[in-house]
Amino acid sequence: ALRERGLDKNTILVYSTDHGDWLGDHGLLLKGPMAYEGLLRVGLLFEGPGVPAGKVVKDPVSTLDLAQTFCDYAKTSMQADVHSVSLRPLIETETASRDFALSEWDLRPSRSGVELQLRTVRTQGQKLTLDLISGAGEMYDLLEDPYEMDNRFGDPAMAAVQQELTDMIASRPDDAVAPLPQIGMA
Repeated sequence: ALRERGLDKNTILVYSTDHGDWLGDHGLLLKGPMAYEGLLRVGLLFEGPGVPAGKVVKDPVSTLDLAQTFCDYAKTSMQADVHSVSLRPLIETETASRDFALSEWDLRPSRSGVELQLRTVRTQGQKLTLDLISGAGEMYDLLEDPYEMDNRFGDPAMAAVQQELTDMIASRPDDAVAPLPQIGMA
């Protein structure tokens, strides 16, 4: 349809989703709140002018960055205080890189009987999830343990890595909008 209308020369198609699903990994089904790879890793496909065919980006990225990426391709800008970085350099070049991506999940007690404020950072080789309320966490070496079965959170041998990942989480500005009042049961 785009080709028939002559729009294929200036249109970029993007496919993604908001989350993955647990399909039995860790004995779990459905989704959330724990940030295992089956939930966080989702398809993110680009096609169009300037997008190299077959290119695979291995750096951690976030769907939060789609807004700035769309603006970049449209040659426009966003307001400065939006937490979004264009993925275009990662898509179009071999030299761009990204150190980490962040994820957040807040759960109210009225929904499940538990209150959680989870913050996750994922790098090429590690992942840390912290609950800001209890201080509990999970940390995985994704190179040695890609199925996330050996929780290294609190392991003295991994203290430096855990601190580095914690600092990455802390680098996100504390400007989250307060949750809206709950309507209904959950």
